[in-house]
Amino acid sequence: MNKCELCPRKCGVDRSVAIGYCAVPSTVKLGRAALHFWEEPVLAGKGGSGAVFFSGCSLKCVYCQNFFLSRGQGTEISVPRLAEIFKEIEEQGADNIDLVTGSHYVPQIAEALSLCKPRVPVVFNCGGYELPETLALLEGLVDVYMPDFKYADTVLAARYSAAPDYPETAAKAIGEMKRQVGETVIGEDGLMKKGLLVRHLVLPGAVANSKKVLDILGNIVDKKKDYLSLMSQYIPCGEAAKYPEINRRLKPIEYKAVVAHAEKLGFENVFVQLSDSAEEGYIPDFDGRGVLKRED
Repeated sequence: MNKCELCPRKCGVDRSVAIGYCAVPSTVKLGRAALHFWEEPVLAGKGGSGAVFFSGCSLKCVYCQNFFLSRGQGTEISVPRLAEIFKEIEEQGADNIDLVTGSHYVPQIAEALSLCKPRVPVVFNCGGYELPETLALLEGLVDVYMPDFKYADTVLAARYSAAPDYPETAAKAIGEMKRQVGETVIGEDGLMKKGLLVRHLVLPGAVANSKKVLDILGNIVDKKKDYLSLMSQYIPCGEAAKYPEINRRLKPIEYKAVVAHAEKLGFENVFVQLSDSAEEGYIPDFDGRGVLKRED
């Protein structure tokens, strides 16, 4: 029996015969594999990111913008097909291969990358709730890590993601990511070839949490060379209506306070968002595009 302990939940389920916390089997499931043009400018230029959206999630935040995908919606494929997808997206002109929420599929991703290692950077885009020993399986295969750092407040982490251990877990995981990629490398085209970019979504009514996240992060990353993306794109999605305090959009004054704190702490490479980024039009359709066949 193969007990799954890839994520901090360590639920121990044999995913070849049952579904664990992540809501997906051991067979790879995808919701979409296509060019995506809305990542940070240092990651994607005119070519866009080759975004591969994996089904399932070890966090399953109540406000998730990709709610149904995180709960297991998607199409099952083989590992060789996943490798083919990497090649197909690269041939479409992608600036990178952007692996979105694939933590529960790390062994399969590593196998697919051994079959087809793209010539463009491989980006591991995740929720930050990772185990260092699982991340170690990706060493030498991933060029850019792009984790979230969602919570420093254990109460919020428990309430919205059922993960009270999130703060210390994410801090350790980001430390491992930093160890693997080392110093950030930006190419002549202005795009990141290697390095670390940490995202933080500012939640309504949680400015104190955001400031504390930045305080912690400042002791893990290089504030002069690593990248930080402060996101104002929160909109009530998923089950947010059940939580009145986050069933609203972010106020400009809340976001400005977090940006100001990042500046005060000395973060130099910071991406900020305009208020119009909080629109549902930026959320892709998980219609299976590019999963079963090539689409030009």
